[in-house]
Amino acid sequence: MKEYLNKKQFRVQFILVSTFLLISCLTAFLFQKKDTIDLLDSPEYTIEAFSDVWDGGHSQAEILSRTKDEITYTSILQEGMMFPYAGIQIRKADSTFFSLESYSLVAEIFTNKQERLPIRIYSFKGGISDSTRRNFFPLYHSIYKVGKGENNLKIDFDDFTTIPEWWYTNNNKTESDIHSWDKDSVGYISIFSDAGFQIQDERTFKITKLLLVGDYSRLYGIIAIFVSSVLFLFLSIHFMLYQKQKRIQLTLKYSDDFYFEPKPEDFKSQIHAFISEHYSNSELKAIDLANQLKVPEYKIGEILKDNVGMTFKAFLNHTRIEAAKQYLKNSSYSISEIAYKTGFNSPSSFNRVFKEIVNQAPGEFKN
Repeated sequence: MKEYLNKKQFRVQFILVSTFLLISCLTAFLFQKKDTIDLLDSPEYTIEAFSDVWDGGHSQAEILSRTKDEITYTSILQEGMMFPYAGIQIRKADSTFFSLESYSLVAEIFTNKQERLPIRIYSFKGGISDSTRRNFFPLYHSIYKVGKGENNLKIDFDDFTTIPEWWYTNNNKTESDIHSWDKDSVGYISIFSDAGFQIQDERTFKITKLLLVGDYSRLYGIIAIFVSSVLFLFLSIHFMLYQKQKRIQLTLKYSDDFYFEPKPEDFKSQIHAFISEHYSNSELKAIDLANQLKVPEYKIGEILKDNVGMTFKAFLNHTRIEAAKQYLKNSSYSISEIAYKTGFNSPSSFNRVFKEIVNQAPGEFKN
């Protein structure tokens, strides 16, 4: 198998397949490439305070300072709603939808104590009409724990799969009404304090990084499956071709198509085995056989005459032509490919020798 893999034809095909895979993967990546969006510094996005006041509650949220590099805000929960909330929300400045498909949220958040940090996404799905009630829209949330001081978060939106039970109750919906959320139709991302916080306890948050960055984990998985499948198919085909070639060589080794005068010496089987195994080597010489038989090179002519009744070149050509006949009848290789596979340096020399031995051109024999 190692000898087969080292052949020029296999190496060229492997390079071509590898080049195809490289170009395909690069094209897929460039097609899916996402520009990083700095939400703190983007004129297309607005960050604003929000609270349950929108739904008749009394909680408060206030932005204390805001620059292109950081935003600091406070939130205080007040009684008045079963599930009070207050914090900040991110939306498009023109109030249009935006896409989170293939994005992750990277955030750097400072807090003055250990917190639970709910993050909520409002998705505007088809079939859910507009409303003056904010929480009418399907919302998905996930909760992250942050400690005192600096916290670096990478938030994968694939983790957002849960809609709160109260949402179904308030909007008279069931789980069967919402099958999956539409990442291309997002209205808001909210970062807030919720009922897990103490009432009237002021919380301070400082965000110094808030980025939407390309998330290529799913793409990498698809690429890995694609590359593995193509390579598996390529190697499987060549393994089958290798096995077929070995069967042809074994058929040739035990073929009775041409007669050799039996001799009592042990050289005949060794000569036959060596030539059958190495006939595809276009550089094979008599000295290689002499080295195999462990005899001086000047003796090889006499040994060949005594054991196979031919010169080295004649016996090698007969062996190659027998192999070529097997390929012509049992494979789909072209005549040029068979010429090189059986050790000839060119198709023209192969055609000449084939016609001398078989009294037919290779094409005539194949047909």
